[in-house]
Amino acid sequence: MYMNKFLVFLSVLLSGCGANQIINPVPVATSNPTDIQNDYLYSSTLYTSDDSGPNANIAVLLPMNGPAKSVGNNIKTSIEAAFIRKPKENIRVSFYDMSGEASRRDLVVRDMLNTNPDIIIGPLFAEDANFLRDAKPSKTPVISFTSDVEALGDNVITMNLIPTQSIETIIKQIKDDGAQNMIILSPDDKSGKLMASVAAKISDAYDMPINGLFYYKSGNSDSIKDASIRASMYNARSAANTRAREVLSDIINKESLDASTRGNLKKQLEKISRTETLGKLPYDAILFLGSGEDTKTIASFLRYYGVGTRDAAFYGTMLWNNSNITSDFTLSGAKYATLPPISDNFVSLYNMISGKDPDYLSAFGYDAANLSLGMLYTAKSKDAYLYDPSGYIGTTGIFRVQPSGESERALRIMELNGTGEASVFKEAPTNFLTPLYSINTSNLKPVSEKELKTRGINPGDYIKIPDYLRRKSEYRTKTIGANYVSDEPAETTDAPIQIYASDEKETVSNEEYKPVKMEKVSRKYIDSVEVAE
Repeated sequence: MYMNKFLVFLSVLLSGCGANQIINPVPVATSNPTDIQNDYLYSSTLYTSDDSGPNANIAVLLPMNGPAKSVGNNIKTSIEAAFIRKPKENIRVSFYDMSGEASRRDLVVRDMLNTNPDIIIGPLFAEDANFLRDAKPSKTPVISFTSDVEALGDNVITMNLIPTQSIETIIKQIKDDGAQNMIILSPDDKSGKLMASVAAKISDAYDMPINGLFYYKSGNSDSIKDASIRASMYNARSAANTRAREVLSDIINKESLDASTRGNLKKQLEKISRTETLGKLPYDAILFLGSGEDTKTIASFLRYYGVGTRDAAFYGTMLWNNSNITSDFTLSGAKYATLPPISDNFVSLYNMISGKDPDYLSAFGYDAANLSLGMLYTAKSKDAYLYDPSGYIGTTGIFRVQPSGESERALRIMELNGTGEASVFKEAPTNFLTPLYSINTSNLKPVSEKELKTRGINPGDYIKIPDYLRRKSEYRTKTIGANYVSDEPAETTDAPIQIYASDEKETVSNEEYKPVKMEKVSRKYIDSVEVAE
């Protein structure tokens, strides 16, 4: 749920970029992550049983009124829970309400800075983080919750997941699964276009060819329908199916055939008539960059136009989390990247205090408080502790902070099975000894729509008829829907049913083999989406 609310990070500017490259943004870890959930509770060296240690002032900036009231107060509950578990009288925690107009919030920030805080937790939104970064002393650490990378830096970090990491994780999985070509379907808005730009850059770095990119307007059935028709090659594949049926039907009706040949032709006709499309797709994977709700609608249209999970593997991002896509049995086998589950200990603690289960932002708030305690009681400098390349074990698995201010979180791969509860396909990593992410997405180039590259569909490649009949002009077929020429080897096709030599003396008079009239199938609904014919 929180991911849909906090895609405000996508105000990143789409500027020109140089060549794509794989880089290591932070040093390789030298040890296992530090467990910040429990260290300050149980460690006799870092956190003593009395109140010895530095007097510290921690300021917390969160919206506690207005539209974001519930989110701000949920994070506030998590932060209070962290300090309640091990109270220390020498640490003062002060909460500041960051609701209302920008001018009011700016005054709140200035008043807070007058108290000379040692550490600042929050704010939630990028606009406030930007203002705070410019107003605060450079060395004062700020642990924010924004996902806008443009608001980070100068000791302003974020605890939030950077959604581009979800894209890199799932594209690596697509590559590992052996896909040869993929297409992308993405919302036609600022966030969707940025996500598509990220996906294009990551795909290029991992040598995962993109054979088509289609934008759609989220929630707009007409726009989704149009994108689905183009992505599925429906017009060409439907025309190829019609032509193949015409050829087979005409041969059965007009030509003298032996029983074996007639039987094989009939089998082919029956097989092709069970679907409305014919021909191999020029891709074997689809990456959906929209929400789970968007993906369900698009997948329904794609099925309607002849593309299902048996034709191409489906993949998604963190945006599928907490959506009803997990109960769609037609999407069984689809995979997506997401955070590990929130730890049971924190869920129990949060539930005991608030009477409800925490969301991911609440979990990040708990980690932020524990990270603050670690900075205050470590023998290292605040910076050395904060940017430790070995990272930390938090409420949602391991994470670490890059010098740029971005958090780097380990993700797992989930697989849909139609039961309402996705299963774990691949667990999240448990350390940073091998870097998890290596793509520099700081500069991105806008990516336009990209129509499918395809040689088109020749219906004659998908039916088997005797050679002497293939030479007749009325049974010849042409390629439909091609939009580029390549020197690459021809695509392989499904092996058609074998046809044996014909017997020209036998005529066909059975009514069963009269020409088949090609009629468009009338359908009004696919799942819950109405489709206009």
